[in-house]
Amino acid sequence: MFNINRTLNFSVNRNLCYVIFFIMVIGFKGFSQKKNDSIKKVNFAGIPIINYSNAIGLSAGVMGQMFYKVNAKDTISPTSSTGVFGMYSTNNTFFAAAFQKLYLNEDRWRLMFGIGLGNINYQYWQEIPTIGGDFIGFNTRAEFAMLKVERKIIGKLYGGVRTVISTSKTDFDLPDFLPPELLTDERRMNSLGYLFNYDERDNQLNPYKGFNVEFKNDFFRTWLNSEDNFESFELTYNHYYPLSSERKIIATRVQASIATGDVPFQGQNVVGQDDIRGYSNGKYRDNQVYAIQSEYRWRFENKFGMVGFFGLATAVENFADLSNAEILPGGGVGIRYMMIPKERINIGIDVAAGKDDWGLYFRIGESFGR
Repeated sequence: MFNINRTLNFSVNRNLCYVIFFIMVIGFKGFSQKKNDSIKKVNFAGIPIINYSNAIGLSAGVMGQMFYKVNAKDTISPTSSTGVFGMYSTNNTFFAAAFQKLYLNEDRWRLMFGIGLGNINYQYWQEIPTIGGDFIGFNTRAEFAMLKVERKIIGKLYGGVRTVISTSKTDFDLPDFLPPELLTDERRMNSLGYLFNYDERDNQLNPYKGFNVEFKNDFFRTWLNSEDNFESFELTYNHYYPLSSERKIIATRVQASIATGDVPFQGQNVVGQDDIRGYSNGKYRDNQVYAIQSEYRWRFENKFGMVGFFGLATAVENFADLSNAEILPGGGVGIRYMMIPKERINIGIDVAAGKDDWGLYFRIGESFGR
């Protein structure tokens, strides 16, 4: 069976990561800089990343981003960015990615594309007859590329298309006497889809007010050279409420991630990350995940702030199962440092707890950003 090292003491890790965070702020404050010329300004932000997950253990890496205006005379478009990310964990998981976000022609066009690869040692929960539930380990080696193009339709409403091309090979930690097709799964998951986004936020990276609603629908089809025929739907609603000033914000989020049809293991949804923090061991996964949460953001000094958050989630096979679904609470606190005030770019660390689970999360930018 897949053994996870759970011996790290929570309080020790928490205090250690707060120390690392302040070292990170001091060390990388000099790395955040501007490059000025007659055409444009470029802001750089980079942070080391040290996370802890009950599934992959302690991980370390680095994330770097450049923020800039494609056209210095364009005062309407949000800030574009180019970024890279890499990490490695104590259970030999690694992941690397590069991504690009472009806002063009007075925000009439929005483009995003990225590439990545990884070797991920993770786990899922399996109910086993006469034995009970237990974690089953698996290793996935994957590569992907994605492209998203949005065009303003009218007012704040955008529409667009997106595509993802990915290949993976998954080896499950199961007894050797099982058939080979149960031990190893090689799969292509290529999709083509559309999206609509109504965006009333006052800022893309760190909104102080407004809201946005996004709907995505992706089709996985054999004629796209995908192994399975199924669909995925994602509906997200984020709202930002300023309190006494822009230093105090209530952010709320409702999200539904739904897969229907001949859904493979790799196409299922997992409770965790932004929806909801505090779940890192991969126990709760199924075709559909629903989540609702709220976050209080308080910038108590010019550059330093804190957040507190709480939410509920559930994972079910079908919508009809919601009435009997297990409700999963998750919440925690975090600290923030505004690395680039002009662009409202924060770096931070969150510590969160869920049901029999917890996690630590370093980030550039705020939660609810994807």
